[in-house]
Amino acid sequence: MKELGTEKKIIIAARNIFIRKGMSGARMQEIADEAGINKALLHYYYRSKEQLFSAVFQEILIQILPQLFSIFKSDLPLEVKIYQLAERYVDFLQEHPEMPLFVLSELQRDPQQLFENLELSKVINLDNLKDQLISEAEKGNIRPISIEQFMINIVSMMVFPFAARPMFQRVLSIEDEAYAELLESRKTEVPKFFMSALRP
Repeated sequence: MKELGTEKKIIIAARNIFIRKGMSGARMQEIADEAGINKALLHYYYRSKEQLFSAVFQEILIQILPQLFSIFKSDLPLEVKIYQLAERYVDFLQEHPEMPLFVLSELQRDPQQLFENLELSKVINLDNLKDQLISEAEKGNIRPISIEQFMINIVSMMVFPFAARPMFQRVLSIEDEAYAELLESRKTEVPKFFMSALRP
């Protein structure tokens, strides 16, 4: 990581430690060691573990949330949105397979404070998608579905195969390469299943 700036090295190191040990188990000295710097320099950039965790978490969410919500806010047809959402979600999770469990576990700590700190309200806006679901249902193109049910369904179908990968591989007797191919196929399988369920 020598070619990276100090702050970037700290973020990468902290993410690795937080993923392995969680927020409560991580120590600032471990993060400093992982980044190849001394603890005093780490504290110069981040005064506390909580501040550093927020920075790491924010970087993770910023990588994916704006992409996803730009799809929701667009004027694309609903089916196209669902296909694009699936493709971007799978690409992101394939690149960061450890993220679902990390995010899910850490969201249990203090989600309200975390989301306030990250100012996610500025990023998350589902009004356009909500209006589109209502409009499509009124036209008879899909069955009525609330924005809450829509989001829970689509996110669950995308994330759970990554979060529960060890269980699925064991139960289904699937090796790593075959499971990676299965995850890649989720880009089309989820939208097809989802649209079939939405149609009247």
